[in-house]
Amino acid sequence: MKSPNTHFNSGPTKQRGVSLVVALVMLVILTLIGVSSMNTAIVELKMAGSAQQQSRALNRADELLRVGEEEVLEIVEDPNAFNYGTDGDGYYLKADNIDVYDIDWDNLTSIEGATPEDVYVIEYMGAETIPGESLKIGTDGRIIGGAVHTHRITSRSATGKSALRLVQSIYVTDSPP
Repeated sequence: MKSPNTHFNSGPTKQRGVSLVVALVMLVILTLIGVSSMNTAIVELKMAGSAQQQSRALNRADELLRVGEEEVLEIVEDPNAFNYGTDGDGYYLKADNIDVYDIDWDNLTSIEGATPEDVYVIEYMGAETIPGESLKIGTDGRIIGGAVHTHRITSRSATGKSALRLVQSIYVTDSPP
């Protein structure tokens, strides 16, 4: 008859629960990895949304700039003299001293675009003498000491997500407004 094996314990008295602890540690690690991945995805989504809002604001500001340039062209081509000195119309003279880098858009009269957040101003900077001589397009005559008329158009577009774009152009014509 064989003697019973005393080295093999089949009873529950000697179990330590190591596999349970390992499983719980693995579960915590996987949970942390999942939460970290979700946070990363949320941040990336917010970044993409912000970039989209910034792009939209820039496109709208560029569109307003083109509208302002077309308006300057209409003013120049109009045979009636245009008065840039009229208050409250969004048109300004160089003497009005508008600091384009520190404009208070809430208190400045501007020309409204498609939405109240989209506005632009047009400044007539005056006539600038061209040094030397040049040829006038469409004629054979030379212009000595000719002048160009400079306009500065500044447009601002803002979105509800606090994206703000300020765009500016200098528009030069050979005729006064």
